[in-house]
Formats: sequence, structure tokens, C-alpha cells
Amino acid sequence: MNIHTRYSAVAPAAASVSDAAPPPRLEQAAEQFEALFLRNMLAAMRQSTDAMADEQGFFSSREARHIRDFFDDALAQQLASQRSTGIADLLIRQLSPSSS
Repeated sequence: MNIHTRYSAVAPAAASVSDAAPPPRLEQAAEQFEALFLRNMLAAMRQSTDAMADEQGFFSSREARHIRDFFDDALAQQLASQRSTGIADLLIRQLSPSSS
């Protein structure tokens, strides 16, 4: 059995598994991915500003950084639920079973 025969035999099985996923679960996963992406983006932005920040500033304590991290998590989740960046919509469009 050559490699092309092996992968062509696996492809229909993989396609049937993706067809079984209901759209609400796909939407939820896409929103969670968008929230994760936004959270990582916020973390990178915070790191760049922290590098230039004063060591004695308000957010220099560990507790304040934790509170800021909780706020960033909530902000990312809220923005993702509104689908403000379009990332979730793009993922849904590309991964929905009806698009293939």
C-alpha cells in the first residue's frame, strides 16, 4: 500500500467525524479560540508596557498584576462573545461542515 492509498482511505473517515460536530459546538469553540487569541495579545501588550514601567508603580505588586490579569481575561472573553475581531466568524466559516 503506497502513501497516497493510505491517506485517501483515511480522509473520508476524517470528513465524517467533522460532519458530526453540531454548529453550536463549533461556534463555542471558535469564540473560545478568539478569547484565547485576544488574551495572548493583551498579555503581550502588557509585557511591552511593563518593560518600560516604573518599578514602584501601582501595578508593580503581584496582587495588582493578578487583578489586572483577571480583568484582561474578562475583557478578552467579553470581546470574543461580541465577535468584535471577526476571528470566530472566520473560523466558523472555514470549519463548518456545509462549507466543504
